Amino acid sequence: MAQSENIADETKAPYVTHPMEPGKVLDDIVPKPGSLFDIGMPNSYFQWKDKIYDKIGLKFGFSYQMLFQSASEVILNAYEQALGQWMGVMLKWTLINKGKKNKGGLVFSMFDRRALGNNAVPSNFGIVDVGGITTNVEFTHWTFAIENLYWEQWFSIGKHNLMFRVGNQVVTVLIDPFRFKDSRVSFSTGPFCFHPTMPYPTFGFGAGFKWLPDEGSGLYIAGSLNDMNGDPNLMGFDWSTVSRQEFFYGLEVGYNWKRSKDDYDHLHLILFYADERSTRNPDTMPNKAGGGFSVLGEKQIDRWVGFAKYTYNTAQGGGVTGTFSNHTVITGLSYKNPFNVRGEATIGFLYMNPIEEIFDEEARDQLGIEAYWRVSLTHNIWVTPGIQLVFNPTLNPGVDFVAIPQFKFRVAI
Repeated sequence: MAQSENIADETKAPYVTHPMEPGKVLDDIVPKPGSLFDIGMPNSYFQWKDKIYDKIGLKFGFSYQMLFQSASEVILNAYEQALGQWMGVMLKWTLINKGKKNKGGLVFSMFDRRALGNNAVPSNFGIVDVGGITTNVEFTHWTFAIENLYWEQWFSIGKHNLMFRVGNQVVTVLIDPFRFKDSRVSFSTGPFCFHPTMPYPTFGFGAGFKWLPDEGSGLYIAGSLNDMNGDPNLMGFDWSTVSRQEFFYGLEVGYNWKRSKDDYDHLHLILFYADERSTRNPDTMPNKAGGGFSVLGEKQIDRWVGFAKYTYNTAQGGGVTGTFSNHTVITGLSYKNPFNVRGEATIGFLYMNPIEEIFDEEARDQLGIEAYWRVSLTHNIWVTPGIQLVFNPTLNPGVDFVAIPQFKFRVAI
């Protein structure tokens, strides 16, 4: 197989790759042992892709994802079900120093995200229809939009390794790593994934870095500056809003204790601040500058992984208009590769304390549970059955409990 293009392969440091990192996303398409059914795309297809990489440094992949959700209780006259698709192409083209230190190249992705049939868009479902203060974020709505188009450059000097990115990107792939945040196959609820409880913007112009100061250490520092006004749905690929100087600022310090590729512990602290935005209904939706911090830890013992995260935030609305909580806590436990089938069975617990200023009357704290089983059905197909349990949905005070069974499907080649 062609050389991997993960960040971790640029340096000998015990770096842990973000699950949505483009290099990792593309490498994970390559067949691995442990699927329920030992079938998939023929090896000749991947050998052909390897030859392309060896010749010109290009890696690419196509994927299709689907999410279905159904709620036991909804707001009056609201949708009872959500069904969304997410499909497109991603590529990473190494143009400088392929297979060597100090490599650089372009990352590009273009995806279509939308509701299917007479169903809610999943990114609206949890808030608009169920009446909670969180929802899935990634299964949203825009028609084949450019999401990533940025240059990534590595610099290696002695034991120091620095990565820099500039162009169209999303901050949640650069900072705030969490091994179960891939909403295509793992958790679906916002605070476990895109984490809109921090006021992140979506895809738009940004610049960021990751610095690994010592190859013998798991320490890293990352930072990002991103336009608050990116909107692939209404504006497409448009950097004109950068001149408004409304940005998200994030700085992360983290440490990895890595024993092998899939056996590690992790801890990080993020400090963040977000300006007001001037897109996405800035005058009618919550929209107030603010900041805060977030701490996340993961501990692995054999196949078991425990995790916990706390976020304090004062911003309202944020870049995707869904930042409603002042205090957010998640915790949970995962068991990797149940019955020796690649994937994980995971349960997570959620507490959200809403920002009182956003709501006209005293708002209830919201609690939740999400459980799922991610299964590698074949070499290139994942299925993820799961369920969300919502207690005291903040925006639906007449209801105390909502059950939301869900099912996800992903194929990637």
